[in-house]
Amino acid sequence: MKVDYHVFKDFKLEGAGDTDEEIIAARREHAEEIRSLRYSFVSIRHHPGRGTLFLGATNGAGDLLVEFDPATGEFSSKGYGESGLYQPPEAKIHKGLWLDAEEDALYFGTAALGRLPVIMETPGGALVRYDVANGSFELLGRPTPGDFFQATCRDASRGRIYAWTIRGCFVVYDTERRERVRYETMESTPHIGCIDDGGGVWGVYGADGAFYRYLPDEDRFEFPELCAFPNGRQASNVMYTGAGPVDSFINGGDGFLYAGSALGELYRLDPRAGKLEYLGKPFPGKRLPGMALGEDGWLYLCGGRRPASMLARYDREESRFEQLGVVEHRDGTGLSYCHEICVVAGTVYAGETDNPTRSGYLWACEL
Repeated sequence: MKVDYHVFKDFKLEGAGDTDEEIIAARREHAEEIRSLRYSFVSIRHHPGRGTLFLGATNGAGDLLVEFDPATGEFSSKGYGESGLYQPPEAKIHKGLWLDAEEDALYFGTAALGRLPVIMETPGGALVRYDVANGSFELLGRPTPGDFFQATCRDASRGRIYAWTIRGCFVVYDTERRERVRYETMESTPHIGCIDDGGGVWGVYGADGAFYRYLPDEDRFEFPELCAFPNGRQASNVMYTGAGPVDSFINGGDGFLYAGSALGELYRLDPRAGKLEYLGKPFPGKRLPGMALGEDGWLYLCGGRRPASMLARYDREESRFEQLGVVEHRDGTGLSYCHEICVVAGTVYAGETDNPTRSGYLWACEL
């Protein structure tokens, strides 16, 4: 595995904190530099027509959408901070950046840095459409005053965006009618939700982070019996207080959903039966935030934490893991904490977040 990294803007500061939130809040003497120069990359979407990657960023100045061209190694800001939509404390596109190829548009929701006292009296997170061709942002709505979006999924066929919020709620938003359909307290927030082949939307609820399925055509919830990680309570509150046990969650295109837990374990979920199957733990330590389906049919997995995240893949036909190694450049720089990955033409791209001493980089692991 050949590992490289790409730097958009960089700001180094020793001993500032363990997370973006701590660093932005704590070092007042460097506040403006941190706001403008410190980035993390927390969501990724490949644009096949352009051959580029769109990156959802964490940035204190509201520069939340960036494009990267692998052919040239160049980044370009899309200008969300100057679009007229940006409203502090918006600070990231946390999980969920969705491409509609027919429209040539991206859909996303905005998240904040800061807990209840910071977000309560605000208009809340934005649901946004970005027109790629003309570079314009359109506000679809701010349907949750005082609350922000930790994750989104989009169902183009139904004209819906599903979102999970920092305050533990599940949101259904109709983008055609510009109307909130549901806003339900679930007492748990997954890092990302998932849509199955039948249009059912999966998230988690309660102290144990058990799974639910929302059926949009009937506007009702199902709660499959015993459909929960066996150690769901231990896997909850690992990412942050109030977080559920689900760290990553994708539709595998084979009729099953695949979920990574905050304890670093991989599970297969049968949405028809509402049953979970434990597949294994690809590497030591906690966290499995990076999961993506490769063109070769393997599931690619990135997780673990400092000194560097690790990369592995899972063969679904042979039910086995293959270790690909620590994500570390030959100069000794390592991927401190992966947040999201995608696989394009044999290269795994990983976005980095919460680096304790510098901005996050975009990592490229050529297999």
